[in-house]
Amino acid sequence: MKLSFIIAILALASTTAQAVPLNLGYSGFYKYMAKVEKAKVEHAELGFYLSRADGQGLCNIESGIVRVDDTLKSEVKVLPHGQFVLPYDKQLDLDKALVELEVTDTAQCDISIQIQANLAGGEVSMAQLRQIENEMYRLLQKMAGWPGRYFVPELQGIKLHPAEPGQRLNGLEQQQLNNAELTGEHSLSLPAIRITPWF
Repeated sequence: MKLSFIIAILALASTTAQAVPLNLGYSGFYKYMAKVEKAKVEHAELGFYLSRADGQGLCNIESGIVRVDDTLKSEVKVLPHGQFVLPYDKQLDLDKALVELEVTDTAQCDISIQIQANLAGGEVSMAQLRQIENEMYRLLQKMAGWPGRYFVPELQGIKLHPAEPGQRLNGLEQQQLNNAELTGEHSLSLPAIRITPWF
């Protein structure tokens, strides 16, 4: 199991050049979002990404839409760190909607999914970070299914990543907090961050 718990799905590969549209079935994403909904978590989520097949980071997404045939249903939100955000809508699933992404990379791109949480900048308490760790672990078990959930490894803690490319946390590209550190009762002053599990 990879530390980042990135799951390759949909068996998709595409060679792109200068914002060529990449069409993906919405239903494949909806079934994963439905699992998050059933998990009843407040902060934890599944982040959708396009990863370079050569392992050299993420593919660049300029924009995206969700459409049913030729009818525009929603815009796809692309976050600075490369995540693309889709609406959670049962009707789009029933209508067999398509997700159309404008991708500018010349490399092959694969869909990947990350268990994570996104937090706005500000004062964040250790209690809140503990809650997020617990939620991510529950979601991890939910995604593993049965009997896989019984073999999910315990988390050592969490990893904090700046949400904005180029930012650093205390001079580091990422900050790790182990379970012992998370037992504290103090708060941290943080920029907008993305939190992932630390196995």
